[in-house]
Amino acid sequence: KLQNIAKKFNKKFDLIFIDPPFKEERINTLLEMLLNLKLLKNNGVIIIHRNKKIDEKITDKLNIIETRDYGISKIIFGN
Repeated sequence: KLQNIAKKFNKKFDLIFIDPPFKEERINTLLEMLLNLKLLKNNGVIIIHRNKKIDEKITDKLNIIETRDYGISKIIFGN
């Protein structure tokens, strides 16, 4: 489905915000699809909202710029 959306837009984005349910375990699949489809501009940023208590490894294909904690949330900035 994401590939169909990418074809419809036919452009790149400065900012992509991802806020899947906290228990969603396929976050890396989504990130890798976004990166492989090259939907992010070269200087763009992907922002990911996760639960800070969940210990998960974000794909190495995403360059993590910064991680911040807010309450029970963890915000990851990458490109």
